[in-house]
Amino acid sequence: LDVIKRSKTPRVNIKTMADRASFPILKNSVILQIMEEVEIPLTEAELVEPGRCRERVREVFARLLMLCWGMTTESSLSTLPSRITTTAQSTFTHPELYVDALPEIKFFCLLSKLMTICGNADFGFKDLQAPQSKRFKRQLSAVINFLKFKEDMQCLVEQGQEEREELFAAMDEVTLQCAALEEELDKAKRLNQSKMLERDQAMAECKEMEADIAQQNRKQASIRQETYILKKSANELKDQIANLSISLRELQAEERQLSKEVVDSPDSIKFELATAQQTL
Repeated sequence: LDVIKRSKTPRVNIKTMADRASFPILKNSVILQIMEEVEIPLTEAELVEPGRCRERVREVFARLLMLCWGMTTESSLSTLPSRITTTAQSTFTHPELYVDALPEIKFFCLLSKLMTICGNADFGFKDLQAPQSKRFKRQLSAVINFLKFKEDMQCLVEQGQEEREELFAAMDEVTLQCAALEEELDKAKRLNQSKMLERDQAMAECKEMEADIAQQNRKQASIRQETYILKKSANELKDQIANLSISLRELQAEERQLSKEVVDSPDSIKFELATAQQTL
């Protein structure tokens, strides 16, 4: 892959790779060098005359598939899911006839999908059964271009994964903060409910006090009215007493005046003289 870096050959965008075959057709020496770098055995004779070594061509494609899809064992390319095996045994009259065909079909489907992604959409069974040098070089060039593109995008993938991990960590932190805030909110709600009960109790007490104050105000108003009436009566009595005092004094003065004008009777004078003689 370093050869492509040095040669500065153009690469296609991943969005258009499956739509247009716009990848460079590499030279034989470049293809062989890159195959050596990725540890996939391939000789110049096999590259020039692939029709003479179909098994080696299949092996090269298998190794490329494993490299592109990240597989570790070649058996993954041909191993069928258990449901397909079960269906084949229960559906086909002679399932043993398909023991080799079905894994080969799976291998071809994976390889055809890879070629389509790489921009080489005309890949067919003939390229495995009767490979041609020109088409083989074109197919290898397409996959190598895809590998180069994948290598260049790996840093972006790793960066995206790091950012994703950071986002997940931030999300976990936000989740913890949210849980803490929810707990504080629950506490605040409970406290607020307690305060509301206290407020309702205080308001009820205030209403009772207001009722008592209103009753006391009514009593006080009644007492004030009674006091006003009593004061009024007392003032009237004072006026009456003052008038009676004046009348009494007038009568006493008149009595004193009349007492001066009163003459003693003869009998009382005789009695007083007799008493005085006896005393002498």
